[in-house]
Amino acid sequence: MKKRWLSALVVLAVAGVGSVGSTALGEGEMRVFLGGERVATNLPASSAEPLEEVINSMGGFVDYDEHTGKLEIIKPNVNILVLEGIQQTRNKTIVFSNPVKGYSDKDVPRTFNVFVEVDEAPVAKDLRMRVELIAPDGKTVDRGKEWKYSTQNANSFYFSEPFVSTKLDKYGTYKVQVLMKYDHAKDYIVVGENTFTVGR
Repeated sequence: MKKRWLSALVVLAVAGVGSVGSTALGEGEMRVFLGGERVATNLPASSAEPLEEVINSMGGFVDYDEHTGKLEIIKPNVNILVLEGIQQTRNKTIVFSNPVKGYSDKDVPRTFNVFVEVDEAPVAKDLRMRVELIAPDGKTVDRGKEWKYSTQNANSFYFSEPFVSTKLDKYGTYKVQVLMKYDHAKDYIVVGENTFTVGR
């Protein structure tokens, strides 16, 4: 279902970026793939960069080969839980406690954990992840450490990031964003988000 939804958005984005039949004389053509399946073809190569911006804004990455004209969309599957507690038992079972939906009062130091599970991550020697807490006004409240992974042998992993005595000084909706950057990517992009509210 997620793949169909993303495919539909990609096709719409591609239609907005460049007309399928409007490849300029002498300009290369581009074919767009998602999960190994072709979702668009015969696009002008000049649409690769604007298309990448659209895909990045949707939480995906682009791997484009100018020589073959193949543009592969890589969309990691990211699940985020905001919890008061995370524990691991002796037999490696992870126990979650008290999902955070919100707090009634601001200006009270709060401690919570963010659990992040990633599937279908890009294959990379140096995949970097971090968690950021964004206030209702769009400013960064706090940022977790940078996590580094090699996903050449396995593209699924999880980690947890604690936020300790974090001051939430505004009423409204806070965003917990997961950002990712890998070998071929220029910048970090937001690949997942969860929210909670402060206020009654």
